[in-house]
Amino acid sequence: MDLDSLHLKEKRPIFFALALAALSIALYLPMLRADFVWDARSQILTDTFIHQARHFWDIVSLRVLAEDVLDNNRPANLLSLMIDAVIWGKSPAGYHFTNLLLHAGVVAMLFRFCARLLIESGASAKIAGICAAFGALLFAVHPLNCEPVSEVSYREDLLAAAFILAGMLCAWRFAETAGGRRVALAVGSVLCFFTAVAAKEIGVAGPAVLALYWSLFRRNERRWLWIIIPALVAVGVFTAARFLLEPKGSVIFTGTPHYPGGTLLDAMLIQPRIWAFYFRQILLPQDLCADYGPYSVRHFSLGVSLVTCLALGLAQIIGALRDRVFALGAALFWLALLPVSNLIPIYRPMADRFLYLPMIALVLMLCALLARVRWTRRLAVVSAIFALGIETAFGAITFQRESVWANSLALWSDTAQKNPTSYSGAENLGFALLTAGQPTEAIASFTRARRLLPKEADPLAGMALAAEALGRVADADACFKQAVERDARYAHPEQLVRALTWEKADAEALRRIAERN
Repeated sequence: MDLDSLHLKEKRPIFFALALAALSIALYLPMLRADFVWDARSQILTDTFIHQARHFWDIVSLRVLAEDVLDNNRPANLLSLMIDAVIWGKSPAGYHFTNLLLHAGVVAMLFRFCARLLIESGASAKIAGICAAFGALLFAVHPLNCEPVSEVSYREDLLAAAFILAGMLCAWRFAETAGGRRVALAVGSVLCFFTAVAAKEIGVAGPAVLALYWSLFRRNERRWLWIIIPALVAVGVFTAARFLLEPKGSVIFTGTPHYPGGTLLDAMLIQPRIWAFYFRQILLPQDLCADYGPYSVRHFSLGVSLVTCLALGLAQIIGALRDRVFALGAALFWLALLPVSNLIPIYRPMADRFLYLPMIALVLMLCALLARVRWTRRLAVVSAIFALGIETAFGAITFQRESVWANSLALWSDTAQKNPTSYSGAENLGFALLTAGQPTEAIASFTRARRLLPKEADPLAGMALAAEALGRVADADACFKQAVERDARYAHPEQLVRALTWEKADAEALRRIAERN
């Protein structure tokens, strides 16, 4: 198909993309009233890095890669937070609004991306538009995307996805223009792919997907190499620098991630169960949790999980052999999933946010399948009703899930309920209960955290604060001394603030106990 006819076929009213973006924002409007939770509290309320303008050059020059800073290896994410800090200070509504805009932008670009691919593979403009709209709306409302949209510090997944899609769209325009604008689009595309990996490691998938698209759709157009090769080099150089410049002796990252189960072999025996769990969550999202663990996959046996993964992998191979759009989606799915599949140890072995970019890939595969259906009027009506029902149900689950991310007490209460073996859930719930003025309940939560990880000092220090709030001075002193025995930093709470493990108010309360002892 020549480019002129392609442009004529793909032109759709811009309000389709805008309507999808508006629906995405409307669904998440309650988050504008939400507080900061989890890592966002440390990064925005406790740490001063993003609030100091002098650090701007550390970020854009990439010197931050060698600095002991939270998210030092994700400078694009830090830059976005710094821009928010300039505009909003420490007001959570502004940061949440940025997340909403990013998600809406991803949804709009996904619609454009899917429609363009389907048209280029031979679908009519009408079918391509309908399939792309359904896929983009499904992505917009899917409950698995609630975590990265609702938690400010997880916007790195939104940024990586947004810049990969933007890089692809710029590459298309590059191939269809001439002169100085072509050069600008080439540079813009490469910068987008670089920014994607600078936002999060999954951005490495961007240039690979671009190269695969060229191989599948534009193999005879060698000018694409002017983007593909620089993008691969830029992403490769950043990835190497991210590991080579990693700071030593970190105050913040005092621990190291471990393989689930202990070894790589153990992790690879667990990973199929995690993948099977993900596949179930995509189709039937339930028991969504901020901190998954072995308890979450307890019903997924290794045998059934392996069969499930092999069956789905085989289905993807068959689909890829029959359809180029499906092939691109299948490749993106695994390129985005493998970096968070515990081949290299990561701090959280599984999380909803890890599926944000793979969900885009699934939308591509779904759209490819839908575009190949021979639609009749009756089939179209029945399918539309079914699709509307699914997306309404998913939207309702997402809307309900937003209330969980509204504040720390709601988040950790939900986590402790969904995963009673979660140490993070029990410990953080204890501190949330303390802040809410419920020290007795906080002691119960800290006690549960101690049972889960007896050697940790944090629950003991938290129990000291709770006992102090109840006027039980002797108990507070005893718990404090036990915490110091496990970790000497607790005798100097300012060190906990520098490590971003404690908030200033809690550290000040602990300091008063330390002075007494």
